[in-house]
Amino acid sequence: MAQPIRIFMSSPSDVMEEQVAVKALVAEINDVIAFLSPHLDVRVEVLRYQDNVYPDVGRPQEVVDRGIPKDYEIHLGIMWMRCGTPTKTEDSGTIHEFRQAMKRREATGWPIIMFYFSEEPPPVMPSKLEEIEQLSRVIKFREEMQNIGLTMTYPNRASFRERVRAGLLRAIADVAKSADRTGTAGKEAEVEVQNAPVPEGMRKLAKSYDSVRKTLPPGGDRTRRMASIFSSMCFEAPSARSHLAQLSSSASAGERLAAIAILSTFPDPEYLDWLTDRLDPDTETPFVGFQAGSALLQAVRSLSLEAETELRVSIDKALELAQRNPNDPPRINVLKQAQRELGSRKKRPKA
Repeated sequence: MAQPIRIFMSSPSDVMEEQVAVKALVAEINDVIAFLSPHLDVRVEVLRYQDNVYPDVGRPQEVVDRGIPKDYEIHLGIMWMRCGTPTKTEDSGTIHEFRQAMKRREATGWPIIMFYFSEEPPPVMPSKLEEIEQLSRVIKFREEMQNIGLTMTYPNRASFRERVRAGLLRAIADVAKSADRTGTAGKEAEVEVQNAPVPEGMRKLAKSYDSVRKTLPPGGDRTRRMASIFSSMCFEAPSARSHLAQLSSSASAGERLAAIAILSTFPDPEYLDWLTDRLDPDTETPFVGFQAGSALLQAVRSLSLEAETELRVSIDKALELAQRNPNDPPRINVLKQAQRELGSRKKRPKA
C-alpha cells in the first residue's frame, strides 16, 4: 500500500478557488508519480475540514481539531482578504490551526509549513466594519509570518496554481526523501554556464529590483514592491538554477537577490557561507539580508542532518552579524527561528 503524504489545507472562505486548485494540482502530481516514479510508493492526500470532518457536538474549531489527523506532513495555509471566524483563543480558525502546527513542529520537527498570501486587489474596497476588521487581522498575521520566514505571495488567482506548484513539489520531495536530503539532487545535470546569459525572466526581475531600490524612497511601499519581486524570483528559480555561481558573484544587488531566491528554492550546503555573509550590514542592505536569513531557515528545513554542524555554525555567525544592527529585528527574528527549528530537527523520525 502506498505511503500517504498528507497536506492539511487551512484557509478562510474567500480563497475556495485556491483550495480547488490545490486539489486538482495534487491529483496531477499523483498521476505523475504513479507514471514516472512508481518506485517511490507514495500518494499525496489533501486534508481539509470540508472533506474530512463530520458534524459533531462541540465548538466548530474543536470539531475540526478532532476530525483532522495531527500527524500530517505538510501544512498549507492561504489567505487573501479574510482572516476567518475567531476561536476562543485566536483571531481565526486558520491562525489557530497554524499555531497547532507550529507547536508540533517545535516538538517533533514536523510538519513542513507553507503559507501563501494573495496580493490580488479586491474587486470592491472594503466598506463595512467587519470587512475592514478582517483585513486588519490578515495584515497583522502576515507581518508576524514574515518575521519567521514562512510567507510566500502570489499576484492573483490565475497565477496561484503555478506559484504553489514549485513549493508543493519541493515539500513532497523533502518528505519522501527525509532520510536522505542532501540538497544536491540534480547537480549532475548542471552544465558550465559561467558565460551564458541569465534567463530573461530572472534578468528582468533583477533589474527591476535594482531600479525600485534606487528610485523609490524607503518605506512600506518600496518594501512591498521588493518582496513581490523576490517572490517572482523564486518562481523563476528553476530556470536560473544553473546560473547560481554567476548570480552570486555579481556586483548587482538584484542579481545577488536572484541567487538567494534560487537558494531559497533549492538549498545548497556549499552556499551556506555565502548566505551568511549577506547578513553583514556593511555588505548588503537589510532587505537582502533578511531574504538570506530566510534562505538559511529554508536550508534548516530541507538539508540533511549531515549538514547540521555547518548549518549551526552558519546561523550562529549570521545572527552575530545581524545583531550589529539591533534596530532591524526581522533579520534577527528569522535567524532565531532557524536556531529553534535546527534544535528540533534531531527529533524528526526517519522515513
